[in-house]
Amino acid sequence: MNSILSLKELNKRFETEKYLIISDEELTDLLKSSQIIFEQDTRLRDFIKILKFEDHFYLQEKTNLGEIIIRQFKNKADAMNLLNDRMEIYDKMWDGCGCKINYYE
Repeated sequence: MNSILSLKELNKRFETEKYLIISDEELTDLLKSSQIIFEQDTRLRDFIKILKFEDHFYLQEKTNLGEIIIRQFKNKADAMNLLNDRMEIYDKMWDGCGCKINYYE
């Protein structure tokens, strides 16, 4: 990964932050340096991806404001749990429930 977003920098930022908002360029770098483990079309907010970068797993999603958010997980199962929770809400949204996702919690 180039100097835009290094693993060392990611780990340091995740010591104090629950999620990171990253740029399109940083996402491109992360995608080049990681393995896409799972990808799901939300049908409303682009794709949610589970990425593996060295020993860490990340969930990458887009907010309703178009921001790219990544969250770090210690294992794939925890990342998949959040992805499944998100997809349940997206399915309800697709059906017109009026529910919303708080991406910033």
